Amino acid sequence: MAEQLHRRRAHTQQREGVCAARHPAARGRASTHVAFLAICLGYFVTILDTTIVNVALPTIRRQFGATVSDLQWVVDGYALVFAALLLSAGALGDKLGSKRLFVAGLAIFTIGSALCGVSPVLWALQAARVLQGVGAAIAVPTSLALLRHMFTDSAEGAKALGIWGGVAGVAAGAGPVVGGFLVGGLTWRSVFFVNVPIGIIAVLLTLRFVSESPRQQDRSLDLPAQLAGIVALAAVTIAFIDGGASGWTSPLVLGAFLLFVIATIAFRDAEIPAYPRHYPLLRGRQHPRELKQRPCGMN
Repeated sequence: MAEQLHRRRAHTQQREGVCAARHPAARGRASTHVAFLAICLGYFVTILDTTIVNVALPTIRRQFGATVSDLQWVVDGYALVFAALLLSAGALGDKLGSKRLFVAGLAIFTIGSALCGVSPVLWALQAARVLQGVGAAIAVPTSLALLRHMFTDSAEGAKALGIWGGVAGVAAGAGPVVGGFLVGGLTWRSVFFVNVPIGIIAVLLTLRFVSESPRQQDRSLDLPAQLAGIVALAAVTIAFIDGGASGWTSPLVLGAFLLFVIATIAFRDAEIPAYPRHYPLLRGRQHPRELKQRPCGMN
């Protein structure tokens, strides 16, 4: 009996090996599709959170006795950190590995979502939203880098990029609908808890099916330029956030715009590893330091 079972198992393994040898391309395509799904899931959930929370604000206000300003930072704390850290997260992903950073970003976002759902007081909810923003800022640019590494063919890459961009539109549009359903049927906390299983699935699929992109170990992060970029993005985001409520001529908004201009100039004058000179937008342009260092009369 044991010998028959052994023969049957060996025969099954042999058949599976033959099938795998006959259809390696099909298996490769299936793995690529699952990896693409993992990236899109991670991107979807981060964009979904930019709009889903809006439906829950009236309930949050009643439970915590929050003011309009308090609720504004429940929404904008996420958007501010998200926007400010996008550039630096992309450069860090190039140096440390996009897959590693993408998984880390999704993990931070998922943990932040769980903390939002269990927040006992308003300040804890606001802090957890900031943590969500950090995770989203890490996950989004690294997802694009993984996408470019996954599809080397230009036609397939363009198609994948179009789908990836469409995911953002679907997520942003679905936010209010999904949020209304969850708040009406369950509780406001469910708009955050819904991110947890999606984030976990995306992390597991990424670890299993997504391959790491090449690292640029010799690349310098250029911290002064990164800091200037963070300040510029944060300043302009604050200006647009407070412009509608405080007025576009308020000292806070004008100061934020001024800080944005100063930080942008500092960012431009620094060495910018996040935007290599061979990029299409910068092709043919010279760095200001190069122009200063060239002898007079040379073009």
